[in-house]
Parts: sequence; C-alpha cells; structure tokens
Amino acid sequence: MPHRARLGGFKILSEVVRISLASPDKADYLPAECCRLLTGKKINLNFLSSLDQGPNWGLDLLVSAQDAAKAAHLLTTANPGSPPVAEPSALLSIFPHMNDPAILGELLTALSQAGIRPKSLSNSPSTLSVVLDVENVDKATESLFNPFRFSAYRTPSDWKLAQKGKEQIFKEVIASFEEKRPKVYFLEYQEERELLQLNVSMEHLPALGAFFRRLGELGVGLGFLATGVSANPGSLVALLLLPKSIASESLRILARLLPDAETRMRGAVAGFSMNGPHFGDRYGLAGELLNACKKSGVRLLGLACSIASISGVIPADHLQPAIETITSCFEVPSVIKKS
Repeated sequence: MPHRARLGGFKILSEVVRISLASPDKADYLPAECCRLLTGKKINLNFLSSLDQGPNWGLDLLVSAQDAAKAAHLLTTANPGSPPVAEPSALLSIFPHMNDPAILGELLTALSQAGIRPKSLSNSPSTLSVVLDVENVDKATESLFNPFRFSAYRTPSDWKLAQKGKEQIFKEVIASFEEKRPKVYFLEYQEERELLQLNVSMEHLPALGAFFRRLGELGVGLGFLATGVSANPGSLVALLLLPKSIASESLRILARLLPDAETRMRGAVAGFSMNGPHFGDRYGLAGELLNACKKSGVRLLGLACSIASISGVIPADHLQPAIETITSCFEVPSVIKKS
C-alpha cells in the first residue's frame, strides 16, 4: 500500500486479563468445557481464540480484570495437567478492514517497528483484533497513525479525547444484555478452502507482515484467521483460511519470506462467520455453539470471538451439519454463500 489506508477507526479495551492454556493431547472437550464453566459463573468473554493445532489444543481468552482470578481457577479445573497463564492485557481492534490481508500486513509491520509483539490475533468481518501487553497500549496507538488514516481523528491525541467514557459503556452493554435465542444479522460461509497452519518466530514479524501484504497484492480476501498458544513463548501459531487456488502459491511465498517457519496445509475446509448486535461475547454464546457442535458431531478446527463476531473453520464435509447446528442455536434471518 503506497498510500496510507483510510480506516473508520479503532478501539482499545483495557482492564482485561488474557488467560491462555494448552493441552498436550487432542483434547476436543477443552473449549466447550472451559466455556461451560465460565458461563456457569456469568463471566463475559471479550475475546476468544480456540484452535485445534494438531496434536495439541490451544485456548486464548480475555476476561475483565475483576473476573480474572475466578476464571483462572475455573480453567485450572478444566485442564489440571496444564494450568493457565494469566497476564494483564489490552485488546486493540481496527475497522473496517475490508478483509484485505494488506491491512493486517501493515498493522503487523507497524507494531513490529514500535517494538511490540502481539500476544494473539483474530480476524472477523467486523474487525482485526490484537491482544497486547497492557504496557504497550500507548505505543500501539501511536504506531497506527503511520500506516493508516482515520476518518474521525488525525492524531493519537484526537483519538484519546474521542474515547473518553466509551469503554465503560461498551462493557455495560455486553455485560447486561441477555436473549433466550441470540440473534445474528446473517450467517456467511465459504467453501473450497484450504487450511494453512503456520508457526513463526515473533522475531520475524516484519516478514509475516510482508506475507500478508503479498496476499493483498494477489487479491486474496482474508478469511478465518486466529492464533493459538505456542509451546515456544517466542512464537505464534496461526490457522489461516485460503482459497484452494492460492494455497500452493502461498506456501512458495512463505518459503521465500519465512524459510524457518513451520508450515503445513491441513486439507479441505470451510469457514463461517456471523455478527450479532450483542456479541461481545456475552457469556454463553460461544459455549452454546461449542456444545451444540459437540452434540451434532461437527468438528470445530478453530473458533474466534471478538467485537460482535463469531468465526469458525470446519472440515469441508461438515459444512451442512454446521449450518444446521448454528441455525438451531441462533436466530438467523439469512444464510449467505460468500465467494
């Protein structure tokens, strides 16, 4: 992108704690059990990333600081062999990003230049979301004004003035709203996709940014993207949905830009996403979907929840059962096939 991309805006949610845990075996039960425990105590999720990383399973989530100790204790009971790690964090979200991988590439490059290593990432139709160490919030805010222009504010100071009081309103909305049958605006799905698993050292964040910029140049829309918990604290594990037509070329680009990264294609998959007026995640939404998928035999390879959206990736032959499962859980006015 030779010129700074114009975006609508960004928000930062602070006073949250990132809790991450990993199971060394293929613990398919883990995400649903963790969400069940949190739902039982009415603990809201501000962010969730759940990945089948083969053979292990990783779970990243954000809860409010006041709920952190209780949530960490509950998650310890779900996975006693590998206790969770909790750390004060913040959630940075930029929007709209038009599902352009180049926007993500510029974001990663800007954070790297500011000396910031993201803790977790996810993509949704609404936003690109990044979990940060809480002490990096100011640096992250300033870094955004290098690659991007924003409609409502020209400088970091303008943004800070515009945000006064908004964070508490956002927290109150997601914490207080309940529906017996949650509504979504629509359900979108993508067929004929390949799932790329990528394990890359955070030292190579600029090269990862270059990879996403290259995908943007090729006209590839950014599908499901979420990161999991790596066994190496200095690395990032990501699952990325790609059109089959670009899968081989993507591996060649990665081999050139990130020769030391561990990459593999995991076969034919489909992706889905949905937005709702009160997805936050208000407690229980993700858990309801996970439990329903478990009962119907739908295998969720990845699930991401952030800022009004739930996105997932499933084996290709599980698409129709997944659509039926989702429409049984949520009020879905339309189901849309996305090219």
